[in-house]
Amino acid sequence: MASDVGARRPDHVVALSEVLHVFALAAALVGAGSLTLIRRGVGLPEVAAAALMFIGMADAMTLALLPPIMWFAVMLPAALALAARCRSSRGGEAAAGGRSSVLTGHLALGLVSTAALILLMTTMTPGSVAAPAGHAHGGSAMMPQMMGGAFGIGALLLGAIALRAERSWAHRLHHVTMAASTVAMSAIVIL
Repeated sequence: MASDVGARRPDHVVALSEVLHVFALAAALVGAGSLTLIRRGVGLPEVAAAALMFIGMADAMTLALLPPIMWFAVMLPAALALAARCRSSRGGEAAAGGRSSVLTGHLALGLVSTAALILLMTTMTPGSVAAPAGHAHGGSAMMPQMMGGAFGIGALLLGAIALRAERSWAHRLHHVTMAASTVAMSAIVIL
């Protein structure tokens, strides 16, 4: 049986991972807080979605009161409900109080990516042992890193699109911090 001594993550990678955890949480907190500064286009469902992402991230990255699969099970239906709200508001956006479908859609996608990244980060915990080389099957050994990279790139692209669509500095702050938080979580998985 192979020794696990060489498979542990180096100390500098563990330290960088911890810094990225703090950065991701701080960015998510600022992003959620910025929603309270937006006068139009934000309702209780949008604020609840941002709060759910922050609470799920904080729990998964610190105390782990709920298992990551439970956070996934809570966030995915919330994302679907928010996406349905976004779709229903397109037809009557003016009647819906000027709700921003860009913001609502971005939050729905944020819930999906946060839920998936929480699951992926559990496979990359500090000090975790990599799979032995003889047990990797094709590209499956790199799948978490590839998915993490895809979520990071997707967050950057969606953030750029949202920045072009929104004029308010509070909206822009939310989109930038949400993208930064997702990229930091993606980097944790990639490390």
